[in-house]
Amino acid sequence: MESKPQTSLLHPASPSPQAGNYTAHRSPIPTPFLTPKRLLLLALCALISLALLLWWGGGSGETLALLAQADSRLLGLAVLIHYSGFALRGWRWQRLLAGMGHPLPYGQVTGLLISGWFVSALLPARAGDAARIAALRLGRRGLAAVPVADSLSSIVLERVLDMFAILGLGGAFGFFVLADRLPGWILSAYALGGALLLVFGGGLLLAPSLLGWLAGLWSHRYWQVGLGFAGEAIAALRSLLTRPGQALLLVGGSLYIWLCDALLLWLVVLALGVPLPFAGAAFAALTVDVFATVPLTPGGIGQIEAAYAGLLALLSLPVAVVPAAVLLTRAISYWSFLLFSGIIAILTGSDALFLRKKTEMVNSE
Repeated sequence: MESKPQTSLLHPASPSPQAGNYTAHRSPIPTPFLTPKRLLLLALCALISLALLLWWGGGSGETLALLAQADSRLLGLAVLIHYSGFALRGWRWQRLLAGMGHPLPYGQVTGLLISGWFVSALLPARAGDAARIAALRLGRRGLAAVPVADSLSSIVLERVLDMFAILGLGGAFGFFVLADRLPGWILSAYALGGALLLVFGGGLLLAPSLLGWLAGLWSHRYWQVGLGFAGEAIAALRSLLTRPGQALLLVGGSLYIWLCDALLLWLVVLALGVPLPFAGAAFAALTVDVFATVPLTPGGIGQIEAAYAGLLALLSLPVAVVPAAVLLTRAISYWSFLLFSGIIAILTGSDALFLRKKTEMVNSE
């Protein structure tokens, strides 16, 4: 019998080298992600952001002097804290998947999460989340595949926990820092985020009854299939409600994850020799996270720098300190982690990048 090799989303079909066996694929990062055009666009966005930040600071001289004399010990601590947040993100995603009946090894889950971040850093609108879902659906290294409804629900729960932590912490720190002087555009962003969380919670409670009503409206096959998928996703989302102890643990982990952003900015400003209350740094960092919920550019380049600059100026930092703080913060949180996540993706042969399934078993007569 002739073999019928599968095609993946990114690669053409290739014949199996040996009948009756599965062959795992481990290959360099595919060109759809690291094309010269995309790298050029990334570099152009970075240069534009750098130029605007230096212009904001009134020129490059004082800013470059601040960068040269920054305390390397505090910067090293900032790097460790930032990376520890991703280690905890991997644990959190592992626990969410385990609660849905998919116990996966911590190393695999964390490697896939970091590789997904790498994809999102090169493509806009969190494309890495879709890559993670696809990778879990395909399965790898002999592990059972995770249904799309469950992997999608786990990522939705990640986002809900993130927004809960960001809005709660950012709002609390903002009240202590600026109290009634919070600008309207910041209040509007927090209000919108809070309203979305309330809508999500209400929808989750009403979803079973609503799906039952919708199922009776139309008996068309595709309509019923779609409702069935929605029902699976809703059930996976509601699974966390049946485990309040686990939910509290995940909420606590999420608070630490986003406090890492606050600690990163606080340590960076201290490394530049400028005293800044932790509450002020936390408010600025977490409010940036609110505005970066949906990155419009790869890695939010330009979008995040602008938000940081505006918020640090609101805290009345010296003019030359603002661009220096933004540049160091982004050098740690984006550029260094872009390199690190790319290395992790290559070493793990991550399906978040390759989306390639093992070749189909060939049956011989």
